[in-house]
Amino acid sequence: MQPVQQDMSDIPGLEIEKTRAGACWSVQNCNSCTHSKHGCGWCPYSSTCVPTTNLLKPVSDANVCPLRAERFELRTKALGCGCSTTTLLSVIVTIFATIAALALLYGVGIALMRFNQVFGSGTWEGIELEVEDDGTRKEHAWHRSNAVTSYVRRTTLKATKESEQEQVTERSRLLG
Repeated sequence: MQPVQQDMSDIPGLEIEKTRAGACWSVQNCNSCTHSKHGCGWCPYSSTCVPTTNLLKPVSDANVCPLRAERFELRTKALGCGCSTTTLLSVIVTIFATIAALALLYGVGIALMRFNQVFGSGTWEGIELEVEDDGTRKEHAWHRSNAVTSYVRRTTLKATKESEQEQVTERSRLLG
């Protein structure tokens, strides 16, 4: 029994695809390939110009390039010869990973602040009552400081850690 041969000329669009593939395969350098009017992509390891315009085509088609190992190195007109699918995907993953890490750090910071309010001293700000030498009392707001703000305050006041501690001790003695 003879295998049935189908006439390929009556398949619609096949001639256009043959022309496009032939036009792409005839190009021999990356820049001419990616800027071709036929919509081609460049496979750098095999130095082959293939008919594709989508930089993400290797994700869905393993045979987009002649060598399977180079499919994620495809270059197209969208980003030029300097950016492959691997580069694009790694940039996208890096951006989302950075955003996720920042969100995680923000969440950890918020959780630590809540944890401190429940189990720690709990307050980051309040009102302090200061008694002057003449017996008058002054009320002012205070905020807990961190290492940066305490360093800035000491340099502004030209105080040392010891003199700042002396000031706290003196205030405690006056209030107590």
